[in-house]
Amino acid sequence: MRVLILGAGAHGQALADLVAETAGIEVTGFSDASPALRGRRVLDRPVLGDDAAALEEFGRGGFDAGLVGVGNTALPARHRLWELLERVGVPAPLVIHPRATVAASASLGVGTAVFAGSVIGARVRVGRNVVLYSGVIAEHDSVIEDHAYLSPGVVLSGSVTIREGAFLGAGAVVLPGVEVGAGAVVAAGAVVTQAVPPGRTVAGVPARPL
Repeated sequence: MRVLILGAGAHGQALADLVAETAGIEVTGFSDASPALRGRRVLDRPVLGDDAAALEEFGRGGFDAGLVGVGNTALPARHRLWELLERVGVPAPLVIHPRATVAASASLGVGTAVFAGSVIGARVRVGRNVVLYSGVIAEHDSVIEDHAYLSPGVVLSGSVTIREGAFLGAGAVVLPGVEVGAGAVVAAGAVVTQAVPPGRTVAGVPARPL
């Protein structure tokens, strides 16, 4: 399967390396909104233009699928680019590093990226276009909704709910049964002991609103 990555920045390049570790998938190129990158090569792959222009290659058979490659500095753009893929009709693969562990009873949506060392436990449900960076632990019966972004070392301690588009910084811990609301932000190293309302930012041990 030939994949176009939407976004040639740091996360897009990390995603390309993840794809390189995954059997049966290869990156054919990137798109990027930066005019400075157009016509250049990133990781020895061409930048085909902005997102809309690059996606025109799908209709000409230039690639088979797409992945959203913008990261935590552009969370609203992740949702927008996903909608663009859907509107054009470009499928998105599920990409799981061979050194990640996924329980047989877990389910993961298309467009999701699971990096090395992550552990997805029993009956965990992961939505579409989710990022689970290196070393994420999502324990039993947790739910991670579409477009959520979990940074390296995040721990969901079991029966946790992460709503759509939430962001969890590196090393954040969410205690059992706690919900993080849609679009909420949990700062790096925070320990979340109670529900985080939608759109709220929390930090600290225990986590408190900023």
